[in-house]
Amino acid sequence: MDQLPITNQVPAEKTWLESIKIELAHLNPLSNWSIWRVPNNLLAINKDAYSPHIISIGPLHHGEQNVLAMEVHKLHYMLSLLARTPDPAKSLDECGKAILRFDKHIRACYAEPIDKYKENDLAKMLLVDGCFILELFLRFSMADLRLQDDPVFNTSWMVLTLRRDLALLENQIPFFALEWLFKLTVKPGAIGQSLPTLPELAFDFFKSSLYINRGTLAVSRRIVPHLLGLIHNCYLPSSSRPNPRGRGGWEFIHCSSVLLEAGIEFKRDTTSSLFDLKFGNGVFKIPPLRIHDSTVSLFQNLIAYEQRFHGSQQYITSYFLLMDRLIDTPSDVELLVQRRIIENDFGGWEDVSAFFNSICKQIVLQDFYYAGLCEDVNAYYNTQWYRYKADFRKDHCKNPWAFISLVAGFVLLSFTALQTVYSVVAYYK
Repeated sequence: MDQLPITNQVPAEKTWLESIKIELAHLNPLSNWSIWRVPNNLLAINKDAYSPHIISIGPLHHGEQNVLAMEVHKLHYMLSLLARTPDPAKSLDECGKAILRFDKHIRACYAEPIDKYKENDLAKMLLVDGCFILELFLRFSMADLRLQDDPVFNTSWMVLTLRRDLALLENQIPFFALEWLFKLTVKPGAIGQSLPTLPELAFDFFKSSLYINRGTLAVSRRIVPHLLGLIHNCYLPSSSRPNPRGRGGWEFIHCSSVLLEAGIEFKRDTTSSLFDLKFGNGVFKIPPLRIHDSTVSLFQNLIAYEQRFHGSQQYITSYFLLMDRLIDTPSDVELLVQRRIIENDFGGWEDVSAFFNSICKQIVLQDFYYAGLCEDVNAYYNTQWYRYKADFRKDHCKNPWAFISLVAGFVLLSFTALQTVYSVVAYYK
């Protein structure tokens, strides 16, 4: 039997081996990944929370139909930014070369290959997107830079929606690219006042969606991968570990209405961090949380970010997992709203309850930040004396007539006891 020529086999073998070599050579280091698509299990719960409504930033949603209308506005903003430099043509050239120079570093930040964009195409995209973001931040912080016919600031819902879209995990570009563009285009003399830092400008733009104060901005001066990472840093709690217990496992707590019946009181706390929850002497102190459409999307993207980013501790995931335990039914929401712990701009109590009960579905948590706090709450809850005291208050002190009857009965019993004592004493005399 004739054999196939060996020369026909070798090229085929080399072809598929070479293709593997090429794929291996183009792999991005895992440690560099900071921008990736949201996993399908999270998308299945609420896909809209992770999708841009009016603007795409970076390559993952570029060219989608619903974001195309913003492309012309990006160019207008870019033109205004460059026009304030001493030599706009030279500044544009310098910015383009800087982005091209970091092409490999930029691509390495994305978990999925973006090879469909050639160097020049990717550089153009990031240049336009980056300049738009910088000009948006500047106009937001400095009203005198806004144009009279600016559709972004003349449309009531536009800034709110941009704020939402710029905080999406899939809508990010590397922060170092923004910093280079900022350095090359934003000069103190050109804007006629002292120049804020880029993190300060970003904070001013996002702060109305964040329940944080300006003091937390010092934390954000560390290196961040992108705007969502900067927001995450602004949320860091005051202590990296409030209670080291529970590393071998953790136990959850009962919902707020059950804890209230056991004698645990809930109070609104004023602190610089949303995550500084405290428990002591039967009092659960929780900082206020505002719930509305834009914060719902923000928190879901922050949780998705914590799920994958190796350099991030899961503070936000831990917080919402704890809140999910405290909120089991709409009555728990009602309780926390009455205590001014939850500020509800989202919908009915059923809507808020459903949000908390779904936000941590399909979530993997490796290190629960509030393990020690939960142990303290459960220890208090399981102490019989406090349970008896709570049951007594529940049965006799909530209804004023029941309380009056209790007091009257106690007084009557006291008089009866005294009468008995006097009778015994009189008898023996």
